Amino acid sequence: MSQVALVTGGIKGTGREIVKQFLDRGVHVVVNYRKDKASADKFLAEFAGQPVHALQADLGDQEQVANLFKYIKEEFGHLDYYIANAAATAFKPLLDIKPHHVEKTFAITVTAFILGCQHAAQLMEGRKGRIVAISGYDTHTYLPRHGVLGAAKSALETLVKYFAVDLAPKGINVNAINPGFIASTSTQIYLGELYDQIKAANEKITPVGRVTDGKELADVVMFLCSDQADWIVGQTIRTDGGLSHIQPLAQPDK
Repeated sequence: MSQVALVTGGIKGTGREIVKQFLDRGVHVVVNYRKDKASADKFLAEFAGQPVHALQADLGDQEQVANLFKYIKEEFGHLDYYIANAAATAFKPLLDIKPHHVEKTFAITVTAFILGCQHAAQLMEGRKGRIVAISGYDTHTYLPRHGVLGAAKSALETLVKYFAVDLAPKGINVNAINPGFIASTSTQIYLGELYDQIKAANEKITPVGRVTDGKELADVVMFLCSDQADWIVGQTIRTDGGLSHIQPLAQPDK
């Protein structure tokens, strides 16, 4: 019986790297995208002929979250890996944040993760399931316009601990990773014209002397999904090349 993975937001960045490594291991992969069908079509063309499925599903909508897992149940009957990678927010100063910005951010990062774990646990019953959440550097270091997302990701890390304890007796392992700077398309869009400057600053101060495009993060996710990680339960592992040990962080010119 083939193994099955769900990688939310898996058509770009770190998610795409995770998908690639699962496919290299012969795992059937399901990904979702919120509305960017052009990118989803490009993603499917890139992995043509491989066992990957892309579904439109807005994780801020509870019914669409349920439908995503319903598809997996009907298509495969089980799930082995659930990678909670998707996130979205309004990148604004906290003084400009409106209630709907908070609701959207927490719906995708927190509520969808809770519902996802509930659905995943049912589909992982009788199997050695793995759940890995992708947190963010904004949980422990100030990043401009990241206040709401940082709060949501902090809640995500707490939920990882609680689900880990609840699901461990069922043979399901739950952990998270917390990356540093990621040289991804999303980061470029967020930072705009400051991207090259901030990327260079992070390359300079990160102890390993470089940043990641997501490949190294996917490596750690694969480890957490392996039998060798059985004894790691409810942990958030900082996968940042040592960046979190360096203070103060480089700031863009004002």
